[in-house]
Amino acid sequence: MTFAGGLQTLTFNGEIYNFRELRAAISPTTLASSGDTAVLGTLLTESGVQPILPKLRGMFAFAWRDADTHTVTLARDAFGIKPLYYALTDGGDLIYGSELRAVRMLGAGGALCKNALADYLRWGAVQAPETMFDGVRCLPPGHLLVWRAGRIEIKCWHLPAWPGREAWVHDVAEQRDLVRTGVLASVKAHLVSDVPVGVFLSGGLDSSLLTACMREAGPATIRAFSIGYEERSGVPDESAAAQKTAEFYGCDFVRERLTADAVESKLDSYFDHMDQPTGDALNTWLVSQVAAREVKVALSGLGADEWWAGYNHHRLASIAARSPLLGAGALMRVLASMLPHTVRGNRLWKAAFHALGGAGSHAEEWQAFARTILPADEVAALLSQPSPASAGPNIDRTRASDSWLADLLLRETGTYLANTLLRDNDVTSMAHSLELRVPFVDVQVFDLAGRMPPEAKLNLRRGKQVLRDAFRDVLPPWINDDPGKKTFTLPLMKWMRLPKWRARIRDTLTSQRCRERGWMDARRVDAICARFFDSRDETKSAWHLSQPVWMLYVLEEWARRNLGAAT
Repeated sequence: MTFAGGLQTLTFNGEIYNFRELRAAISPTTLASSGDTAVLGTLLTESGVQPILPKLRGMFAFAWRDADTHTVTLARDAFGIKPLYYALTDGGDLIYGSELRAVRMLGAGGALCKNALADYLRWGAVQAPETMFDGVRCLPPGHLLVWRAGRIEIKCWHLPAWPGREAWVHDVAEQRDLVRTGVLASVKAHLVSDVPVGVFLSGGLDSSLLTACMREAGPATIRAFSIGYEERSGVPDESAAAQKTAEFYGCDFVRERLTADAVESKLDSYFDHMDQPTGDALNTWLVSQVAAREVKVALSGLGADEWWAGYNHHRLASIAARSPLLGAGALMRVLASMLPHTVRGNRLWKAAFHALGGAGSHAEEWQAFARTILPADEVAALLSQPSPASAGPNIDRTRASDSWLADLLLRETGTYLANTLLRDNDVTSMAHSLELRVPFVDVQVFDLAGRMPPEAKLNLRRGKQVLRDAFRDVLPPWINDDPGKKTFTLPLMKWMRLPKWRARIRDTLTSQRCRERGWMDARRVDAICARFFDSRDETKSAWHLSQPVWMLYVLEEWARRNLGAAT
């Protein structure tokens, strides 16, 4: 959309949820239309980019071209909900887009980025600002880029930081009131739409809480979507719990039960849409496909775990944080290397391992231990070179000094949330032309989470305690009583051992095409596959055997589509 007589142009991907409030301060005669694009462009015309960014509540990536100043400014939302890739050509031209593939089609990007490859193998996702191609970068969340005369300058406009303990709210009743009011306000803001808005419903706390807020916000009809699995799939089928919750709230419920054969038949389409390799996106791609048949917009509970301490490893870290015995870490790691995965997956062993320092002695180490797929030394051996795998994108910029939990959660925000969850959710939902909104990933909700002390979020039994308490009266009793985590977890570990899946994976990873790329030591690839396929372990601990195989397979499928012949 153009402004100022065509001198300024806005290219915009996303949604500004508070555009109506922002529009109220603008003269109607200056607006090209009543939508959020016209409001955003008018504000940029009047005030410039940097002063406007903190006023926006939404998800966005945009480019602002100003012919008067001969500049192009790129900007991305605070937490990276919407993607933005860019490259600077040898001649100084700026290429940008919301898809890495689109940027490359315009002539950017050369050889495979070895740092990104190592990061993918270690963390399960490429860590921004790297991409899988040298010469193409990902603009970090909360940043803007200014291009002028062939040169670029990158600035941070939003720093994910929480205040110290002086800002914590200690009164329990006030905590619950603030959380209830703040989360409900975010959900209401994310419901702004010209079309019906659905919800992903897994049967767990986060999606149930969103549904409760939607019911309170007033839509006459709520469409809820879930996926389930055939019997004996190896993981719990949470769709029955989701249906029960949907009935509790009076939703129109849509569930699709998936079989191993059905999902295998969809894999080619899934890989065709994959911008960068990732070990964690197929579940969202599948549920997005179901939802897109009925709605154009849906809410997801993504983000609640990262700011409200919902993962199991957060509770394990709390054991380490309280322990006076962390000095035995080296001994515990040696002992762990000698134990079978079935023992290492035992809850008591995990607790002892963390209490004695096996996972490290501070938040950075605890978070890295939890998120590592392949250890750095194994990545180095696999790539036959010193491993350049990083600890994440500019991770020290989000350190918090007053609480180990705040430190850990902010590290999750800058790594796993930004580089895995949000990026994957955008790619997989947009593959089905579904706009996925995440009310928990909101600047005002982030600020609210920063005011809650650690004990309000996490205890040894469960996380997200204050979220649960704030909405207890509107949540189904089975949600309140169940401390377990419910997600769209795929039974990949079992499916991968089935003859059709196993043959597909082995044929791909042992193909001449794969071996000629020369990225990885073929013998070590074979050993990783044998370690999983020869194991009879079907417990959750075997995930550390199956996930590396899945990631190697995904990598080669991605390479075939994006690199063609051996490269």
